[in-house]
Amino acid sequence: MKSKILFYITFATFLNVSACKEKDWREDPKFQNQEQNTKLLDSQKIILSKKKEKYVLVRGYKSKNEAIEKFFSEIKTNQIPINAFISWDEQLEIIFPNTYGLGTTLDHTPLDEYQKLLSSREAVAIESIYSMISSGFKIESIDWESPRRLGQIIGHKPKVIIITKKGKFEITQIKMVYDIEGKFIVGVLGP
Repeated sequence: MKSKILFYITFATFLNVSACKEKDWREDPKFQNQEQNTKLLDSQKIILSKKKEKYVLVRGYKSKNEAIEKFFSEIKTNQIPINAFISWDEQLEIIFPNTYGLGTTLDHTPLDEYQKLLSSREAVAIESIYSMISSGFKIESIDWESPRRLGQIIGHKPKVIIITKKGKFEITQIKMVYDIEGKFIVGVLGP
């Protein structure tokens, strides 16, 4: 009788330990992939729901060059751009519906993760620009590559040369200035 009781206790303990060692279903790669795919599909629906025939940028500048000049001025004064750089909401409403499907990281990254990625790239770029221009600068030249049609907006890639006390530098952190119905704003930054 004691051996049967001991057997049942051992068996129950074994089952309990086995159950405790079972993996958490949330750590299962199948679940994580399914969750990631759901987030991606939700993000795509949001982006595609914002597609329009015409987009309006409430703020902006009259020219590509003015957008860059104001961008530098705000960074030099405030260490961050306040009005001269496109906001997350403007990207979501205007830029993403026009750039989705063009082979960027946006095509396969959920919006919450994409925002983190962009924010970190933008912070590095702004800090780098600030370190170059904080003690004073002069824009020597701004040359432009051929414009790119991105849905209903136009993207302009600049080559900016500045002169500082330390010498002449090319600002490579500004990747794109957007033209949205004749209003220009710095729109893409990167290291």
